[in-house]
Parts: sequence; structure tokens; C-alpha cells
Amino acid sequence: MELNVHNTTLTAYGGRWETRIELPAEAEILIPDYLPAVFKIVKCRLEPVVLHNELAGGRWQGDGYLRCTVFYQSDENGARLWRAEQKIRFEKTAELPAGRYAPGPAALGGEVEYCNCRAVSERRIDLRGAYTLTVGALALEEQELPGELCGCEIEQRPAVLTGVTPAAAVEKIYTVQTSLPLPGEGEAILDIGGHFSPQSVSVQTGQVSCQGVLQLQVVWRAAGEEECTVRQKELPVQQTLEADGAAADDDCRCWGEVLSAALTAPENSQADPELTVQWKLHAELWRPVSCTLVADAYSTACETAVTPVSCRLLQKCAAVSQTVTAVIEDDLPDPDAAVRGCFLTLGAVQAQPDSQSGAPAVRLAGSGTAHVLCADARGEMTCYDKAFTWQLPESWPGEPGGFVPRLAACAVRVSSGRSGARLRVEAEIEVRGLLLAVHSAEVVGAVEPGEEFAGKAEGPALYLYYAAAGERYFDIAKRYHARVRDLAAANGLESGPDPAQAVEQDGCVLVPAAL
Repeated sequence: MELNVHNTTLTAYGGRWETRIELPAEAEILIPDYLPAVFKIVKCRLEPVVLHNELAGGRWQGDGYLRCTVFYQSDENGARLWRAEQKIRFEKTAELPAGRYAPGPAALGGEVEYCNCRAVSERRIDLRGAYTLTVGALALEEQELPGELCGCEIEQRPAVLTGVTPAAAVEKIYTVQTSLPLPGEGEAILDIGGHFSPQSVSVQTGQVSCQGVLQLQVVWRAAGEEECTVRQKELPVQQTLEADGAAADDDCRCWGEVLSAALTAPENSQADPELTVQWKLHAELWRPVSCTLVADAYSTACETAVTPVSCRLLQKCAAVSQTVTAVIEDDLPDPDAAVRGCFLTLGAVQAQPDSQSGAPAVRLAGSGTAHVLCADARGEMTCYDKAFTWQLPESWPGEPGGFVPRLAACAVRVSSGRSGARLRVEAEIEVRGLLLAVHSAEVVGAVEPGEEFAGKAEGPALYLYYAAAGERYFDIAKRYHARVRDLAAANGLESGPDPAQAVEQDGCVLVPAAL
């Protein structure tokens, strides 16, 4: 007997590929003449700035620089805090296993492996360290599966699978300019950072338009002061990115990060100084998908060999756009120390087990380090690193391996101080993006008809089957090689022969033989 199979091609989730790349840092930082000489190194930070990030041709290619920032004290003017910086260029590639991957740039993360910094002289700092860059990509799997079966007196139970698939991902670097006062004598700018808060996003064919606010944060030390203050400035921006493959129905998520900033004095002494900020806008687009596949099948006329396969799709679990407050408290190493300021380093957002739930569940959580600057009674400063964790209040049922977070986190506000002899840091962390869940369904991969049933006409014309509530009528018909429509008619099912319909309560089911 001939069986006709009409296949459907489905782009399924194939897992996540990840690799770790070491970025070595070896630098000699020279202190320029317009800055005071080095008395004591307080803190050294390593941060990667990735300018180019691309998955193409079976490999990942990236380049940028490691920003090495050194905070130090001088013995001039009351041992104030100053800043020096060095950039170390890098170009890296990584070969991907054979297969297909989601389009666009890779997902990046990482952490400092080690960082050793020492003052060789009053004007020279020697730095040795390494940063481990994590590169991740979503693997996609093309599956050709039966969508409909015809002939051979085949009975089939269809299943409608829904989910999302990556449609496009782009990132682009922009430059904005604004005014900012230059530091006066004895003042110092210690850091310029920020983040982008999207307010509206629209998608057209091949384009993404994003409007929002670029929020800049300038860490400043005033003249004659040891404490760090933060000045904020908001810049409204609207940008359009070219995104090949983007469609109007795609779900787009945007976020941004400040890469670098430069402050220059104007040629005209009456004009305001100019701050040039380089920042990167990220956009990910996800497309809804739906397809009908054969979940189970059998023939009423012959033996059938059914080969099941597992099909995995990503489903949108939650759209995340919220702010959480992390509180870091600890005893001060020196009870008399004064807290002068704090910087944060944040790790990647992860799906972690929810210890407060009785059933398996996950929460979105992350970790970080608070770099707290403290001064003793003599004014000598030390940086204390305090690790902390944070988590969002919502939880979702499942195991961590069944989720794919596509999220970005950034600190939008940090305040530090002391309460008695204890340190207290409060940080507002903004989390944006999508939480995706991996949904796995077993469907038919192949069907092979075999020998025809012998002596069908000699058997009973009607069977009585005592079914339990929840059993599918399709599975009952399959047990007796009966036609689902005959079973539906014999039992007066008003909805007709729905293969997915289940028995509502325990009772007897009439099963006509397929003669």
C-alpha cells in the first residue's frame, strides 16, 4: 500500500554554543605631566570595549580594546584621587562547529581573570592581567518533518507547534556630542559612563527605529574634596538601524551601552567645552512561528512503524523591562574609614534555581562586585571589593536548562555610605530583554507501512472499552486499529472526530472495527 508524506521544514532550536577567549593585558602606563605623580595605587579595572562583533562564515570575529583604568593617589594637595587610562587593542577569531546559527552578532560576557598593578616610579605604572571574554551563539536546526499523511488508510493526530525564531540581530556604534564643564584646578573626572533607556521601538521591512534617552553619568571629584559626586545628563536620541530580514510583525528588543567619552576644550574661550560620547545600540528581532506536524499516526489497514523525533522550539516566556534594587552591607575593615564612592561591575543575567519554591522553578538573577573607595583617618584610600547577588521577584516553573535568557543589565544609580561601623551600598539595576523557554515536543519523524492485517473481517464488529478520564479517543482508536471518525459517530461526539479530544469521565467507549 502506498503512503504519501507531505513534509514541512521547520527551523528548530539547536542549543547554545559558547567559548571562552583570554584577552591578555600587559601595559606600561605613563602619567602625563599635567597630572600629579603617583603616591599610591588604589584600584585597577579591566573592561573590554568590543567595536566589531560578527558571526559569519562559520566563525566569530571580534575586535576592540581592553580599557585599563588606574585610580591612584598623589602626595600633592592632600592626597587626592586621580585617574589614568590605557587602551590595549585586540583582534580575536573563534571557529564554530559545523551548523547553522542565529544571524547577527554573538552574545558577549566575561570576567576579570586577574589584574596586578604596581607603580614602578612616580610617573610609570606597570600592569599585568587578563580578561576572559565569553562568546555565545544560538544554534539552529533545520528539520524536515511530516506535516500531513495521505493514503494507506492512515489515521493521524496533528499537533500545532508555536514559538519564536531569531529573525535578525544588529548593533551599531553612534557618536553624540553635548556640553560639559571642564574640570577646574584641583578637580578631576574619574569616570564617564551611562546607559540607553528605550522608550519606543518600531519595526518596518528591513529597518528598526528606536527612540529613547541616553543617560550619562559623570563621576566627579571636586577641588579640595575627597568624596566622589555623580552628575547626570540626559540626551534624547532617535536612531534607525538597517536590519536585513526584519519584518513589521517581529518582536524587537533594544538596549544600549556607553563605550567611551572624551572631553575637549573649545578653541573659543567663550564657548562651552564639548563632550563626545561613543555608544552602541543593540537590537534583537524575534519572529513568531507556527506549524502543524504529525504527532502520532497508525493505519487501519496494515502494520505501521512510526519513528518519533524530538522537536524543540523557543517560546516567549516573559518580556522583561524592570528595575531591581540591590543592597550590599558589610562591616567596614576599618571602623573609622570614610566611604568616598563606589563603582560597580555586573555579570551576565542568568536563569537560576528558585530556592524558595517547593516545585522546580527559576528566577532571573545576576552577580556583581561593588568596588568601594574608603579613606582612613590620614586620608589614605583603599578599595574594598564586595561581591553581591541580585534577583527579580518573579519566578517561572521549570529547570534552568530549559530557559534561554536574552537580557542585558546595567546599573542606573549607585549610592554608598556608612551606617555606624557598617558599609551600605544601594544599586538600582535595570534589566531589559526577553526570557525564552525551550519547549520540546515529540512528533513523527518517519512512517513506514508494513504488512496488511490478516483476518480483519473475522473479528468482532464492535469493541467495548472502559476508558479513564483524560484518555484521548485517538489513542483508544489506535489500540484497536479503528477509524477515529467511526468511534466519534458511535459515541455521539458532537464535536466530531477531533483526534485530540479526551474522555471527560470514566466510562464505557464503543469502538467499531474498521472493516
